[in-house]
Parts: sequence; C-alpha cells; structure tokens
Amino acid sequence: MVRILVIQHEDSVGIDKFGRWLEEAGAELVMLRPDRGDAIPENLAGYQGMVVLGGTAGPEDDEQWEWLPAVRALQRTAAAEESPAFNICLGAQLSAVAHDTEVFRRSIPQIGVMELIRRPEAADDPVFSVLPQRPKAVLWHQEQIAAVPEGAVHLVEGTDAPVQAFRVGSSFWSVQFHPEPDAHTVQRWAEGTAELVEKAGRTPADVIREYDAEASGIEATFRPLAAAFVNYASSR
Repeated sequence: MVRILVIQHEDSVGIDKFGRWLEEAGAELVMLRPDRGDAIPENLAGYQGMVVLGGTAGPEDDEQWEWLPAVRALQRTAAAEESPAFNICLGAQLSAVAHDTEVFRRSIPQIGVMELIRRPEAADDPVFSVLPQRPKAVLWHQEQIAAVPEGAVHLVEGTDAPVQAFRVGSSFWSVQFHPEPDAHTVQRWAEGTAELVEKAGRTPADVIREYDAEASGIEATFRPLAAAFVNYASSR
C-alpha cells in the first residue's frame, strides 16, 4: 500500500474525485489538517508521496494562514529528496514561491472548464505522459504563477496563464488547474464565490452547466493521471 500524505487547508477544498482515484490505484490517504491544529512534518518519512491541495489563501498569506511557511519548507525538502509530490492550485503556487518564483494577483480570475495543451516535454514524463494532447480541466484561481521555476520542466500550458503544470526535479509535480472537484464541489464553489465568478465574467449557473457537460471527459483525463502518480510512487 502506498501511503500518501494529503495536506488540506480548509473544509471547502478537499481531495474529492482525485482522492478516490488515488485509492482505486492502491493508495492509502493520510489526511493532515493544519487549519485544525495538525503539525506539518519536516519531511515525508513514513510516506511514499504527498498531495498539497488548493485553498482560498494566497501562497504568501502567512499571517492569516500561519502554517504556509512550513508547507513551503516541506515542499522544498520533498523536491530535494525526490519524494513524489503532487501540488494542486494553491499547492502549486506555494511550490512556486518555495522555489523562488513570483506569484501575482490576476485582474480577472480564471474560473470554469478550459482547454489546456500538453507540451512536448510531457511525452517522457512518468505521470503527465498519460494526458491527451488537449485536456480540459477546471480552473478556479485569482493568483497566477509568473514563470516555471528555474530548472523545472514545463509540462502543460494554455490560456493566458501559461504555467499550468510543471515538474521540479524527478518527482515533484505542480498543477494550477483542479483535477479533483466533483459536481457538488463545483456547485458549492460557484454559489459560495459568486462575486468572484462574476468578476471572471461568468455566472454560477453557467459554470455549473459547463462542468456538468464536461465532467465525464475530465474524469477520463485525470483518473489515469492519479493512477500514474500512485504507480510512480510505488516504484520508488
């Protein structure tokens, strides 16, 4: 059994479908909630992998989200020790900051299902090689990663926020998009962040309909990605 540490920052942004797919592939998920007082470990001893989830914080909102520096430190350690890690949205932004890369606030948020592009570099990647050439994914973010960290491999681009996925070293992946939400989560996000959705030029109802229309294709795209991550972690 592959033990994977999952860092969840708040109730509203869980691991949802991605967690189920990881478990289907043979993972045991160990949930860690720093917002409820759980301590962030210094390394991933005892685990074969890590997932850092998204959240409403910015990646440097350390005053309100006091555990973020410890998460960034763990991400640096995981990358340096080549411990498999998968960082989603805020998790990806934290990993960018941890590797000395700017993250800035967009004037218009990205919200909804958008088409991305798998870059040629992904063809040899042990996880992202399973993606189709033009995957569709849920995007839901105000912050944007300015560039791929120095020395990292750019795996997925697309939209006017071109850094959609990258790998640091051999085993440390980060994605700006969300592979994990189910229909219930998308509805909760859309209705709970209606002002943000409208700032993006959308309506909650429109975003919900869009996700419902694309949900089966999104699952067909990212279930194999979750399995590839577990298979990679189990082989380490």
